[in-house]
Amino acid sequence: MMKARNKINQFHKTKEDILMETYRLPTDILKNKDDLALHIFNQDFLMNPSLSRYKDKYIQDTVYTLRFLSTSLEVGEPLIFVNYMEWFGSLAQHLKFNMDSMERYFRVCESVFQEIFDHPLSDSTIKTFKKGIEAYRKSFFSTDLAKIDYDQFLNHLISMHSDLAYQHILNLVNQGMSLKDIYLNVLQPTLYKVGELWQRRIITVAKEHYITAAVQHIIGRLYSILFSNREHNQKTVTAVCAGDELHEIGMRMVADFFELSGWDSIFLGSNIPIEVIINHLIENPTQLFAISATTSSHLIEVRDLIKATKTNPKLKDIKIIVGGHVFNETPDLWKSLGADGFAMDAEQAVILGTLLVGEANA
Repeated sequence: MMKARNKINQFHKTKEDILMETYRLPTDILKNKDDLALHIFNQDFLMNPSLSRYKDKYIQDTVYTLRFLSTSLEVGEPLIFVNYMEWFGSLAQHLKFNMDSMERYFRVCESVFQEIFDHPLSDSTIKTFKKGIEAYRKSFFSTDLAKIDYDQFLNHLISMHSDLAYQHILNLVNQGMSLKDIYLNVLQPTLYKVGELWQRRIITVAKEHYITAAVQHIIGRLYSILFSNREHNQKTVTAVCAGDELHEIGMRMVADFFELSGWDSIFLGSNIPIEVIINHLIENPTQLFAISATTSSHLIEVRDLIKATKTNPKLKDIKIIVGGHVFNETPDLWKSLGADGFAMDAEQAVILGTLLVGEANA
């Protein structure tokens, strides 16, 4: 027992230090996520000293969980955390996590939330956390994983034969398939499959990055076709990825789809400060502003960017649409963030953008 107590002191940050912080808002959870994760570890360690071997990974995973939890609470959408925990449960099943240890972990987290969060934050946190736990359990014990179809194009990419993958696309073009159909029915489904393969740990993150880069390169080689014989009109869309979003390819494809539909598109990429984006929108008039986010970690940036755009009197006529994986999983999320609409894919984005801009000009 004495040896276990000595080990605790190696990791222990006093409860008094934790309690000195004020936890009234979801942003307080995010601000103190590292200290909270350490405190949760220390409490769990009291019951299971063998956790010392996994301290770094334990804290890293807890910080990640707290980020999703705080974002879910801040935007008022429990489904964000539920979806994350559903994914976490599936991953835990694949990695053969011990469910008894996870149940103990969940109890420790709830105890910490109850202990140090002010009311009503403690109540809302625990309520959302319990929903996440149920999603985790259901996913962990599920045996119903959708089968992934390994078509020829995907096999070329997994085998890292980008030249064969490009030739496959070129053959489809020569057979008469439109670029719109290639984007929607070949490239987009392939990227979804790649994401699923990575989530199931069937491919590595390095392979996922390679495939994404290969698809981007293929798209670049198709630009000579994309920009030939294109009709022009007076509509312009500006597209951007929120925050430091690494998954730019989806929004790049959306911008290209607008080009294919006769719009002029400006794709800004990602990792651009909000004030720089606002200045760009003022200096380069646009009718439609499209914002993408793949995960909930960028939702606060999306919300702040929408607010900055809508509150600027020089940009009051711009319509704003959002999209990306996190919005596909939480279809009503766009409303709470202040957007004018949400599109599940590039085709829907063009239809919605055309309607919104048409209404504004009517």
